[in-house]
Amino acid sequence: MSTMNDDIFSSADIMDSQLVTKDKKNIGRVADVEAEWREDGTLVLTNMVIGPQALAGRVATPLRVLMQRLLHDRFERRIPLREVEAFGPTLRLCRNEIDYHVGRSEHWIAAHIIRWIPGSGRL
Repeated sequence: MSTMNDDIFSSADIMDSQLVTKDKKNIGRVADVEAEWREDGTLVLTNMVIGPQALAGRVATPLRVLMQRLLHDRFERRIPLREVEAFGPTLRLCRNEIDYHVGRSEHWIAAHIIRWIPGSGRL
């Protein structure tokens, strides 16, 4: 495992990585990353984005727009890269699961969308 101070990371090193909290809970995978240009002209990765909207946007931009209209950003979460204690196939975060407010989207999607799909067994 590497720490953030050891290496230079790209979005490819972070995308799809499993996020594990300090209390050893899997809270999802990184769906997108955010970056900002610094005054010195360098591009620096700042946040990891998790949630169904970011994931849909990777499939097709119109899907991200549709998911945003359905979900209104309520399940989109940004986790600053400074929260990562160790990098690798699994990104180890410095706080506990409860501090990240994630994992609610699956329940909402099942209750409000999937239940209306014929054959879902939810009607």
